[in-house]
Amino acid sequence: MIGERRRLRGVVAPPAVVPLTPDDVPRLRLDRPSGEIAVVEQVAAYPGRAVWAPATLEYVVLAPWRHRPEIAHLAEISTGRHAAALVAEAIGRCRAAGDALVLLIEMDERRSTGFHARAGLAPLEQIVTYELDLRQVPAAPTTRLRFERADPARRDHLEALLRLDHSSFPWLWRNSAAEFSAYARLLGVRLLLGFDGAVPVAYVGVTSFAGWGHLDRIAVDPVRQGAGFGQEALAQAVQTLAGLGARRVGLSTQDDNGRSRRLYERFGFRRLPDNDYALFAASLRAPAPLPLPLPLPLLLPSPKRSN
Repeated sequence: MIGERRRLRGVVAPPAVVPLTPDDVPRLRLDRPSGEIAVVEQVAAYPGRAVWAPATLEYVVLAPWRHRPEIAHLAEISTGRHAAALVAEAIGRCRAAGDALVLLIEMDERRSTGFHARAGLAPLEQIVTYELDLRQVPAAPTTRLRFERADPARRDHLEALLRLDHSSFPWLWRNSAAEFSAYARLLGVRLLLGFDGAVPVAYVGVTSFAGWGHLDRIAVDPVRQGAGFGQEALAQAVQTLAGLGARRVGLSTQDDNGRSRRLYERFGFRRLPDNDYALFAASLRAPAPLPLPLPLPLLLPSPKRSN
């Protein structure tokens, strides 16, 4: 009995984990300096998912991935010994809310061995990164596409962007209408539609920083792939960033996306393995397709295929 009491005295009971509300945020020891307002907004905008342990002040904050509320992104996990337990509790709350997926992106930080399994997360994808030195850019190919600035506030442009995007990317990586609208308003962003005649067949999205640029998105109508439009769209993205003062261009793609990786490598992009990162996830239910605007038949006519 004495030995049993001694053994029990050495056991540390896990802290109580409860929902995190906006009113609780001022009590947290935030990992982000001056981040209280942002965390309050995240918790208020995505209710019922964030959790914390009042006894230890550990917390987990989630946000919709790409403005898609069915995908809960683990936006912030505080440092602490109970992090996995808090993530597991947050995942349970996301399941109760009807979410399809809980996503964790590990970039600069690498969690300890066993953390993901204890939290209920499994490996999802490996992301590889590339960079292009603009002093070594090959000559631009002769282009058949006409590019113009895309405006998601225009119904025809949004229709084209969504249809190109959803037909080109797997479910996880598809943009919502809200994501396109928010993205186009960001400082330094250029969102372009590429037209073959009157038909939009590609789009690119880039962000210009001080002396550096990033290729955020590139998509080509799958029906038109193999005709060189991907190379033309990539060249347009690089030229746009060069015109905005970029000396280097970075990008990332899925490790198993062989078609895109070959395109980038042929163009001159080189691998940056030190910047690669990983995605982990908890799948909660079968995903539903994203809604599209009403079709505009005259905007995207089906191209005739020659035999």
